[in-house]
Amino acid sequence: MHRFFVDHEQIMDGRVRFREDQARQLRNVLRLRPGDFVTILDNSGEACHVRLEQVTREQADGHIEARFAAGGEPSVRLTLYQSLLNREKFEWVLQKGTELGVARFVPVITRRTLVRSVGEDKLARWRRILTEAAEQSGRGRLPELLAPITFEEALRRSKSDARSLIAWEKAGGPGVTPALAGLSAGAAIALHIGPEGGYDEEEILAARPAGAVVVSLGPRILRTETAAVVATSIVMHVLGELGELEQVDRES
Repeated sequence: MHRFFVDHEQIMDGRVRFREDQARQLRNVLRLRPGDFVTILDNSGEACHVRLEQVTREQADGHIEARFAAGGEPSVRLTLYQSLLNREKFEWVLQKGTELGVARFVPVITRRTLVRSVGEDKLARWRRILTEAAEQSGRGRLPELLAPITFEEALRRSKSDARSLIAWEKAGGPGVTPALAGLSAGAAIALHIGPEGGYDEEEILAARPAGAVVVSLGPRILRTETAAVVATSIVMHVLGELGELEQVDRES
């Protein structure tokens, strides 16, 4: 069933009024008609089944038939402190991170960050990408998106998490899995991913006394957008958010 995130103001007296852009999608893209059902979510943790009653190019509304727990949210709360990248790469991280279950995205300006500022129009575009990815992947809530902060501020904020990890290609130490030892499934995790040029050594030296655990993602150099998805996937798997590994029977 197609899913739409809506604002609280769109719901009133057991009915939902879709925005004009949502009405166009319902009619022109999805080809839905009165009598069809969709699922709406208001970012409260609840979802509703809605029976469409009017669908035109400019307007669509429907009646709420049932309410239920939204589901789709991981118990682990992962904040991804992603160094700013060019548009396509950063948007890819937002999309894939949302699919994997990232709860909060924080753009970070490091010493080697090439993109140094983000306008309101770009933040608005990024929120639309998060919404579309959350709808497609069955998320129950929208991930948060913060305004860009400095690397020093990112380290300060991540001190309160149960574990703060920073991926570095020169780590030569433990991987992500041992760094998460002893944590429960509902833990709050901070994950720091550097820019295209990587963190410099002074930033890594500052990270350790701030409580961050420097981890390796293996012997090969990963692009920063690849590192973000790989590290997020490992965290989610280790804490039980990607299901159990299945044994595959092999014929001898």
